[in-house]
Order: sequence, then C-alpha cells, then structure tokens
Amino acid sequence: MGTADRNILSPAVPNTGARRQTGDTCMSSAELIREAVSATTYLANVISADNGSNETPCEQFNLHELVTHMSGVFAVSAAAATKSGPIDRPAPQAISGDGPGSALAEWSSKMADAWATPDAFEGRTHLGDREMSAFIAGHITLFEILVHGWDLAMATGQQLELSMELAAASLVTAQRLCTEPARDAGAFGVEVTAPSQSGPFERALALAGRDPNWSA
Repeated sequence: MGTADRNILSPAVPNTGARRQTGDTCMSSAELIREAVSATTYLANVISADNGSNETPCEQFNLHELVTHMSGVFAVSAAAATKSGPIDRPAPQAISGDGPGSALAEWSSKMADAWATPDAFEGRTHLGDREMSAFIAGHITLFEILVHGWDLAMATGQQLELSMELAAASLVTAQRLCTEPARDAGAFGVEVTAPSQSGPFERALALAGRDPNWSA
C-alpha cells in the first residue's frame, strides 16, 4: 500500500495505515494535510498592525507571534517530509516575507507539497531535532495545522470550518499524541472537559488543553 493510501484512521494503525472511507469519500493523510492548509491559511489574511498583538487561545503567543510560529513549524515539517532534517526552526526574520499572512501561505504550500511526495510518510525522519516515524511526524503536522488554525480563527473572530474527515482525524490524532508524558514535556496543556454534545474536533481541542469555548 503506497503513501497515497495512508491515513491515521486505519483500523490497524501501525506506522502505516489505510485510507479512511466514509461512503464514497476516501482521503489520504497527504490529502488531509492539504485540506487542513486550505481550511486555515487564509485566516491569517486579516492580520494587521492593529490586531497583531491580540491574545490567542495559545497562551505562549499573541496573534503575530502565533502566525510566525506556524510558519516555522511548517518549514521544519517540510524538511521532515523530504527527510532533509534535522533542521532548526527558521528565525522569525527569515520567515517574515511580505507579512505574516503571505509567509504562512508560502510555507504551508511548500509543506503540503512536501507531504504529497512519494514515500513522505514512510520510514524514519526528524521533526526539528526529534527523530521519529515519518507517519507520526506527518500527523503531528496535521494536528498543529488544525489546533493553531483554530487559535488563529478564534483570535480574529473567524470560524474554522472542517470536513467530517478532518474532524475525525483530529480526534484520533489527539488521542494518540496527547499523552501524560507529552503533557509533562510541555507539548500540550492540561486536558479540559469538553462540553456535552461536543463534536470530534472540540473533543480534540479539549484533549490538547484548549477550551473549545474560548473567546477573546
């Protein structure tokens, strides 16, 4: 089974996996990443000098810092997909471009293209300085896109609209990544109780330590 057929929603879920099928819908992990990019990147277009210092659900970053962080994560992820790491995250001035929105669009496009290359999800790679399964690195990337995309939407008064496939993938990914050792290492916050009747993405946010009801 090739890379184009891999998805974290496979019932077996080793470091390889099958496409997830919902009726006639069938989406690979690379396709999920590209769809996540499409669902989130444009949200940065509203950032300006007037709102760049706005707070976000990610307590570490204001709005401008969040988008700069996302661009750096995407640069590191692209290197992981092409097995050209380990690399350090680029300095903020190296990813500023013509503004935070344009830089995010550029790096997210490069990153999505990288994960769509043959064998991107195969074998081992480095995500930054961490050596791991390429399959897991790709899904850490997917989760970063979605969670920080939600941060971006909330901080700018916009809505993050996800397909059923993306929402389902976010929850499965959160259930695998948001472990106590990961929390102890500072990768995720303390789990939040999701409101009753929460959908899969809201439950994923809660697992990652985000309050799905956050507001500025």
